[in-house]
Amino acid sequence: MMHTQTTTDSAPWPAPEVALTAHHLVFHCRAVEPIYWHPFKGSAVRGAFASVLRRSFCPEWRSTETDPIHMQLCPVCQMLAAPKEETTPGDVRRPYAIRPPLDQRPIYEPGEAFTFTITLFGESLVYLPYLVLAASSMGAAGMGRKGERGRRGRFQVESITSVNALTGETATLLEAGASTVHAATAPVTHGQVLAAAEEAVDLLAEHGNRLTIHFVTPTRLTRGEHKVSGPEPFQVIKASVLRILDLAAQYGGGRPTVDGRPFHLKTDVYPYANQVEVNADHTRWWDVSGFSGRLGREQKLGGFVGQATFTAQDWRPLLPWLIWITQTQVGKNAVKGSGIVGLSVGAWRLGG
Repeated sequence: MMHTQTTTDSAPWPAPEVALTAHHLVFHCRAVEPIYWHPFKGSAVRGAFASVLRRSFCPEWRSTETDPIHMQLCPVCQMLAAPKEETTPGDVRRPYAIRPPLDQRPIYEPGEAFTFTITLFGESLVYLPYLVLAASSMGAAGMGRKGERGRRGRFQVESITSVNALTGETATLLEAGASTVHAATAPVTHGQVLAAAEEAVDLLAEHGNRLTIHFVTPTRLTRGEHKVSGPEPFQVIKASVLRILDLAAQYGGGRPTVDGRPFHLKTDVYPYANQVEVNADHTRWWDVSGFSGRLGREQKLGGFVGQATFTAQDWRPLLPWLIWITQTQVGKNAVKGSGIVGLSVGAWRLGG
């Protein structure tokens, strides 16, 4: 079905059709031992669940070079490694993203509650049983930096819920104290994204078309081989659209369309992205790093954080993509918690 967006002084605009869903799985945890963190917690969360998944479900987790046939058949390798095939369109995107605890406290004391979120995209919901089964082992293996006992802080996963940030809908996958797992989720859909975009269009008209993007965790974008040092509007929008295009093509129902024709960046986005201007920039560069097991060395995770306000004559062609990235994250290292963003117009706030 074709959706249109309208304002009081503009003609209907054909919105893109994006066959993609996002499933936010919130793990509600409680520290059993002190958990020692680096200031940015994304790498530790990713390392904890990736290690448990490999040890629990991948028979070749000790191998330094994994057989290509095994990687095509092993669900854990598919999820964590996502090897590129010749038929894969665009850049390879992992089928998940992580939202770590966002505070910068260095220690969680025993008894403290905390949450982290793993988001699965589209068809990658098939990995849900592995995540749920690995939850208790993840807590027993620990998380964060090694403490005085030479091990990582242990914790308990008390419950798992699915939360839809656009509608407020929730679903319980694992109740506190229960052993029965429910397979229901509260997926974010493109129809919900378009509904949020319609609401934002009207609000923007009331606020001088000023849109603020909140860069909550380091957002690392590149232009060619070089990093983008700040929130350049064209680069932010381009990265946002490309991420959604690739996720839809690789884990959803295929490349997006507009009015039944293929979606084209150069005609459907670039002319509008070029008109976006920076109204105020309150961002800074946050230099953080984490260890990459795949690379076998420290990995730079730094990016810009803070907020920037932009103005545009017509936000309608851009809003669906910007609203989508509040659900998928944007830029490098989303699997380690980078690129979490939110949007705001006046008192209205989404994501972040």
